[in-house]
Amino acid sequence: MTIGAWVGFIFCAILLIGFGILIGACVGGGDTKGCVIGGLIGIILTIFLFMGMFWYYNNTASGARALKSQKSNFTNGIERVVKVYSMDGKVLQKYEGKFDIEYDDDRILFDDENGLRHVIYYPTGTVIIDEVGK
Repeated sequence: MTIGAWVGFIFCAILLIGFGILIGACVGGGDTKGCVIGGLIGIILTIFLFMGMFWYYNNTASGARALKSQKSNFTNGIERVVKVYSMDGKVLQKYEGKFDIEYDDDRILFDDENGLRHVIYYPTGTVIIDEVGK
């Protein structure tokens, strides 16, 4: 799971277990037995939450993309080839190396392995970014 997912999971787990204990105390009249039962229900719900999140990050395409994006952020990028094409299909520029890419509506931004920043405005052409297989 991503770090954000772990933080969210821990927060939700604390809430689930805490609410379970609180509800168990209210229903049980404040005795220890109700708190324990409520806490156990909270723990069971937390386990189901963990299994659902684990399944999501290991069995869905969007979960795999999130993990790859985090890996790219933590390892200073992944090996890529960026090709910039003109409107008539000619290759204007080609970049190869390990870098992380940011993008928005009209530009792509990345720093290459030499620390040089590249900003490519793509509404006037085409940019293809491929990961290099190992």
